[in-house]
Amino acid sequence: MKNKMNVIGMITLIFIFTLFYLIANFFLGQKSENKTTIDNNDDAIVEDSSYDKEEDIVNKLYNDVKILYDVVNNKFKVDQENVIIIGDITYKKITNFDEVMNNLFTEKGIKKYIDKLNNYFAYTENGYYLAGNLVSYQTYYFRGDDTNIYITSADDNEINGIIYERWTSNNKNTLATIKVINENGTWLIDDITILSTK
Repeated sequence: MKNKMNVIGMITLIFIFTLFYLIANFFLGQKSENKTTIDNNDDAIVEDSSYDKEEDIVNKLYNDVKILYDVVNNKFKVDQENVIIIGDITYKKITNFDEVMNNLFTEKGIKKYIDKLNNYFAYTENGYYLAGNLVSYQTYYFRGDDTNIYITSADDNEINGIIYERWTSNNKNTLATIKVINENGTWLIDDITILSTK
Protein backbone atom coordinates (compact mmCIF):
# COMPACT_ATOMS: atom_id res chain seq x y z
CA MET A 1 0.00 0.00 0.00
CA LYS A 2 2.87 2.35 0.91
CA ASN A 3 4.68 1.52 -2.33
CA LYS A 4 1.48 2.17 -4.29
CA MET A 5 1.14 5.62 -2.67
CA ASN A 6 4.80 6.37 -3.44
CA VAL A 7 4.23 5.49 -7.11
CA ILE A 8 1.09 7.65 -7.27
CA GLY A 9 3.00 10.52 -5.59
CA MET A 10 5.88 10.16 -8.03
CA ILE A 11 3.53 10.12 -11.02
CA THR A 12 1.72 13.18 -9.66
CA LEU A 13 5.01 15.06 -9.17
CA ILE A 14 6.23 14.13 -12.67
CA PHE A 15 2.90 15.26 -14.12
CA ILE A 16 3.08 18.60 -12.23
CA PHE A 17 6.70 19.25 -13.28
CA THR A 18 5.92 18.31 -16.90
CA LEU A 19 2.91 20.60 -16.90
CA PHE A 20 4.98 23.42 -15.37
CA TYR A 21 7.74 22.86 -17.96
CA LEU A 22 5.28 22.99 -20.89
CA ILE A 23 3.50 26.11 -19.59
CA ALA A 24 6.80 27.90 -18.83
CA ASN A 25 8.19 27.07 -22.30
CA PHE A 26 5.00 28.26 -23.98
CA PHE A 27 5.01 31.67 -22.24
CA LEU A 28 8.75 32.17 -22.59
CA GLY A 29 8.46 31.37 -26.29
CA GLN A 30 5.68 33.94 -26.66
CA LYS A 31 7.78 36.57 -24.89
CA SER A 32 10.73 35.84 -27.19
CA GLU A 33 8.54 36.16 -30.31
CA ASN A 34 7.12 39.48 -29.09
CA LYS A 35 10.62 40.79 -28.43
CA THR A 36 11.70 39.92 -31.97
CA THR A 37 8.71 41.70 -33.43
CA ILE A 38 9.37 44.85 -31.41
CA ASP A 39 13.05 44.83 -32.43
CA ASN A 40 12.08 44.56 -36.11
CA ASN A 41 9.64 47.44 -35.78
CA ASP A 42 12.30 49.58 -34.12
CA ASP A 43 14.69 48.87 -37.00
CA ALA A 44 12.03 49.89 -39.52
CA ILE A 45 11.30 53.12 -37.64
CA VAL A 46 14.98 54.05 -37.50
CA GLU A 47 15.38 53.38 -41.21
CA ASP A 48 12.27 55.35 -42.20
CA SER A 49 13.12 58.35 -40.02
CA SER A 50 16.53 58.90 -41.64
CA TYR A 51 15.79 61.74 -44.05
CA ASP A 52 19.31 63.05 -44.64
CA LYS A 53 18.95 63.23 -48.44
CA GLU A 54 15.52 64.89 -48.23
CA GLU A 55 16.79 67.36 -45.63
CA ASP A 56 19.62 68.35 -48.00
CA ILE A 57 17.11 68.96 -50.83
CA VAL A 58 14.88 71.15 -48.65
CA ASN A 59 17.85 72.96 -47.11
CA LYS A 60 19.30 73.89 -50.52
CA LEU A 61 15.97 75.25 -51.78
CA TYR A 62 15.33 77.07 -48.51
CA ASN A 63 18.76 78.77 -48.57
CA ASP A 64 18.03 80.02 -52.10
CA VAL A 65 14.49 81.19 -51.41
CA LYS A 66 14.52 82.64 -47.89
CA ILE A 67 16.04 85.96 -49.02
CA LEU A 68 12.98 86.46 -51.23
CA TYR A 69 10.86 86.54 -48.09
CA ASP A 70 13.19 88.90 -46.26
CA VAL A 71 14.61 91.56 -48.59
CA VAL A 72 12.40 91.12 -51.60
CA ASN A 73 14.54 92.90 -54.22
CA ASN A 74 17.79 91.08 -53.46
CA LYS A 75 17.41 88.61 -56.33
CA PHE A 76 15.06 90.56 -58.60
CA LYS A 77 16.37 92.94 -61.24
CA VAL A 78 14.13 95.88 -62.12
CA ASP A 79 13.83 98.28 -65.03
CA GLN A 80 14.16 101.77 -63.53
CA GLU A 81 12.39 103.33 -66.51
CA ASN A 82 9.41 100.97 -66.70
CA VAL A 83 7.29 102.00 -63.70
CA ILE A 84 3.67 102.15 -62.64
CA ILE A 85 2.24 104.13 -59.75
CA ILE A 86 -0.55 102.77 -57.55
CA GLY A 87 -1.64 105.10 -54.79
CA ASP A 88 1.58 106.58 -53.44
CA ILE A 89 3.75 103.55 -54.27
CA THR A 90 5.97 103.38 -57.34
CA TYR A 91 6.42 99.88 -58.75
CA LYS A 92 9.26 98.94 -61.10
CA LYS A 93 9.07 96.19 -63.74
CA ILE A 94 10.88 92.98 -62.76
CA THR A 95 12.98 91.87 -65.73
CA ASN A 96 14.03 88.44 -64.43
CA PHE A 97 10.90 87.25 -62.62
CA ASP A 98 10.53 83.93 -64.49
CA GLU A 99 14.25 83.22 -64.32
CA VAL A 100 14.29 83.57 -60.53
CA MET A 101 10.97 81.99 -59.67
CA ASN A 102 10.85 79.03 -62.08
CA ASN A 103 14.09 77.63 -60.63
CA LEU A 104 12.65 77.62 -57.09
CA PHE A 105 8.86 77.26 -57.19
CA THR A 106 6.12 75.31 -58.88
CA GLU A 107 3.32 77.35 -60.46
CA LYS A 108 1.27 76.88 -57.30
CA GLY A 109 4.28 77.87 -55.17
CA ILE A 110 4.72 81.12 -57.11
CA LYS A 111 1.06 82.00 -56.57
CA LYS A 112 1.35 81.27 -52.83
CA TYR A 113 4.48 83.45 -52.60
CA ILE A 114 2.84 86.38 -54.43
CA ASP A 115 -0.31 86.06 -52.30
CA LYS A 116 1.76 86.18 -49.11
CA LEU A 117 3.76 89.23 -50.22
CA ASN A 118 1.10 90.94 -52.33
CA ASN A 119 1.81 94.38 -50.81
CA TYR A 120 5.20 94.36 -52.55
CA PHE A 121 4.01 93.35 -56.03
CA ALA A 122 1.77 94.69 -58.75
CA TYR A 123 0.76 92.77 -61.86
CA THR A 124 -0.20 93.95 -65.34
CA GLU A 125 -0.36 92.22 -68.72
CA ASN A 126 3.34 93.13 -69.07
CA GLY A 127 4.34 91.09 -66.02
CA TYR A 128 5.20 91.62 -62.36
CA TYR A 129 6.31 94.90 -60.83
CA LEU A 130 8.07 95.40 -57.51
CA ALA A 131 7.51 98.20 -54.98
CA GLY A 132 10.35 100.68 -55.45
CA ASN A 133 11.24 101.67 -51.89
CA LEU A 134 11.70 98.36 -50.15
CA VAL A 135 13.62 99.76 -47.19
CA SER A 136 10.30 100.37 -45.48
CA TYR A 137 8.76 97.15 -46.78
CA GLN A 138 11.01 94.46 -45.31
CA THR A 139 9.17 91.59 -43.65
CA TYR A 140 12.05 90.04 -41.70
CA TYR A 141 10.61 86.60 -42.43
CA PHE A 142 13.22 83.86 -42.13
CA ARG A 143 15.92 86.24 -40.94
CA GLY A 144 18.01 84.45 -38.36
CA ASP A 145 21.23 82.79 -37.36
CA ASP A 146 19.97 79.36 -36.29
CA THR A 147 18.07 77.29 -38.86
CA ASN A 148 16.39 73.97 -38.04
CA ILE A 149 14.71 71.86 -40.70
CA TYR A 150 12.66 68.80 -39.73
CA ILE A 151 11.32 66.39 -42.37
CA THR A 152 7.88 65.07 -41.43
CA SER A 153 7.27 62.81 -44.44
CA ALA A 154 8.87 62.01 -47.77
CA ASP A 155 8.63 59.80 -50.82
CA ASP A 156 10.01 59.88 -54.38
CA ASN A 157 7.68 62.72 -55.43
CA GLU A 158 7.03 64.84 -52.32
CA ILE A 159 8.82 66.04 -49.22
CA ASN A 160 7.06 67.76 -46.31
CA GLY A 161 8.88 69.51 -43.52
CA ILE A 162 8.97 72.16 -40.84
CA ILE A 163 11.35 75.15 -40.80
CA TYR A 164 12.25 76.90 -37.59
CA GLU A 165 14.44 79.99 -38.02
CA ARG A 166 15.71 81.72 -34.89
CA TRP A 167 17.18 85.22 -34.78
CA THR A 168 18.92 85.24 -31.43
CA SER A 169 20.03 88.87 -31.33
CA ASN A 170 16.49 90.18 -31.90
CA ASN A 171 14.64 87.39 -30.09
CA LYS A 172 12.58 86.74 -33.25
CA ASN A 173 11.58 83.38 -34.69
CA THR A 174 9.88 82.19 -37.87
CA LEU A 175 8.02 78.89 -37.90
CA ALA A 176 6.77 77.54 -41.24
CA THR A 177 5.80 74.40 -43.08
CA ILE A 178 7.31 73.59 -46.46
CA LYS A 179 6.21 71.23 -49.21
CA VAL A 180 8.61 70.32 -52.01
CA ILE A 181 7.61 68.24 -55.02
CA ASN A 182 9.51 66.56 -57.83
CA GLU A 183 8.55 67.97 -61.24
CA ASN A 184 10.23 66.08 -64.09
CA GLY A 185 13.30 65.29 -61.98
CA THR A 186 13.62 68.77 -60.44
CA TRP A 187 12.71 69.49 -56.82
CA LEU A 188 10.67 72.70 -56.48
CA ILE A 189 8.82 74.42 -53.63
CA ASP A 190 5.08 73.90 -53.94
CA ASP A 191 4.08 75.59 -50.69
CA ILE A 192 5.56 77.58 -47.83
CA THR A 193 3.10 78.46 -45.09
CA ILE A 194 4.35 80.81 -42.39
CA LEU A 195 2.77 79.80 -39.08
CA SER A 196 4.41 82.25 -36.70
CA THR A 197 6.87 85.17 -36.74
CA LYS A 198 7.19 85.88 -33.02
